Amino acid sequence: MEIKPTVVIKPEDLTGQSRFAWNLMISWISQLVLIFSGFIMPRLVDEKVGQAALGIWDFGWSFVSYLTLVGFGMGACFNRYIAMHRAANEIKDLNKVANSVVFVQLIIASVVVTTTVVFYFSLPYFFSESLQEHTHTGQWVILFLGFSLSMQMLSGSARGLLTGYHRWDIHNSLHAGDSVFSLILMVLALYFTELGVVGMAIGYFISTVTFETLRFISVKKICKEFTFNLRLSNFATCKEMLKFGIKSMLSNVPPIILLQTISIILVSSIGPAALAVFARPMALTKQIKTFMAKFTLMLTPTTGAMLGSKDPQAIQALFINTTKLSFAFCLPSLGFLFIYGDQILALWMGDDYASKHLIMILSAGLLLSMGQDSSIRILMGMNRHGRISVIALLSLMTLFVIGLLFTGVGNLALTTAALLFVVPMSIVYGILVPTYTCRQLGVPYFSYLLQSLLLPIFYLLPFFSLLSCSRYYFELNHYRYALFAFILALIVTLFIYFIYLLPAELQRKCLFACRRIKFEWGNKR
Repeated sequence: MEIKPTVVIKPEDLTGQSRFAWNLMISWISQLVLIFSGFIMPRLVDEKVGQAALGIWDFGWSFVSYLTLVGFGMGACFNRYIAMHRAANEIKDLNKVANSVVFVQLIIASVVVTTTVVFYFSLPYFFSESLQEHTHTGQWVILFLGFSLSMQMLSGSARGLLTGYHRWDIHNSLHAGDSVFSLILMVLALYFTELGVVGMAIGYFISTVTFETLRFISVKKICKEFTFNLRLSNFATCKEMLKFGIKSMLSNVPPIILLQTISIILVSSIGPAALAVFARPMALTKQIKTFMAKFTLMLTPTTGAMLGSKDPQAIQALFINTTKLSFAFCLPSLGFLFIYGDQILALWMGDDYASKHLIMILSAGLLLSMGQDSSIRILMGMNRHGRISVIALLSLMTLFVIGLLFTGVGNLALTTAALLFVVPMSIVYGILVPTYTCRQLGVPYFSYLLQSLLLPIFYLLPFFSLLSCSRYYFELNHYRYALFAFILALIVTLFIYFIYLLPAELQRKCLFACRRIKFEWGNKR
């Protein structure tokens, strides 16, 4: 009698930790696509229709960003509940939560459309003096960007389901595809029509509708346990999701409110062209922040799944390790912008946009808040982010108002505007929120600070020294020496990171792969 070998089926990791590296890799690759489109369009708009039109485009996004408040933080943020119920095999509760969010999102999308139309008609009454001949253009830009946001609000439940199932790879691939398609449509509108930035907004709307529809199709194929049936929704669950969403919104939107308020003040006091100059270095730092967000956003459903699988102690290690990795990425990235940022701006947009002091203030001032984004994400996964979110919002706006009283609104300088943004952000999200998180998790703050921030800074001292030497030689027009110092800085940093930051198991795998490649190469020769 033949004995068949026993096949051991490895159970699926419902916490998403086994997919973490893969999801992060796909997320960062997709972000590279977004960076490409983000770098291309501002330069094309500036060259094709001028700096003022670029300022109108930024102004439109500033208004639409306020519309995110209408969403009350609903949508993808409920992935924490999806991951938790799925890890606990509570499929009935999973469907109750998902359908309740779908119902609420339908209402929110309708409100966004209505609010957008109101913005469209009221814009001439409030900004005709500032925008002048660009007022009509600004109306149409706001209209189509607002309609795009309503579609994104509608599909927020699909985002939450995909990410709750830890399929960040699909989520981010769709996001990248949307970016590429919208880039193509916007370029076509810019060069082959007379619509200018209005045509860009229309192209963005078409792309949004296309890829948000594909997101719903992906949910149908991936989320097998989910059943679309609005009868499964109920008032109590809608209320609970809305409450969680509002707390999440309070965690996420204060920086958005602060930045867009500063943007509108700049337009009112100096004009749209000044906003275009201010927005470009901000866009560089935003790209780094988005890279970090691709990493930290995955922590919310992972933390929720850890709670659902009764593994709360692992959250402490997750918090410290992810913050250490965040700083290990932020420090060299922001350090490079601090030293070479003005040259990047000059290469990207031209000398008119290359404000050295502005990029230095933004890159140095956002380090603490950007490197500790994991704090609020883990609190969201534990559903302990409500109180600190309210405190953070009030503290942020209070600090901003105090700063504005000292500086004044009239003829606000760009560097002053940058300080009004980074100082409140550093105090609130760089000190206040991480301290609160340490207390909630029972982690000694100074131990956390040593492991997550001070050690990465120590590891990167050679990088900053060599990069400063590179800039010194660059200023002397010794480009060969500058390039050599820059490459050496990268090599030394990668070696240090490999020794001190990479887990021992991953080190062994890398070394084994290198030996295998070397062996196969030797055999071929």
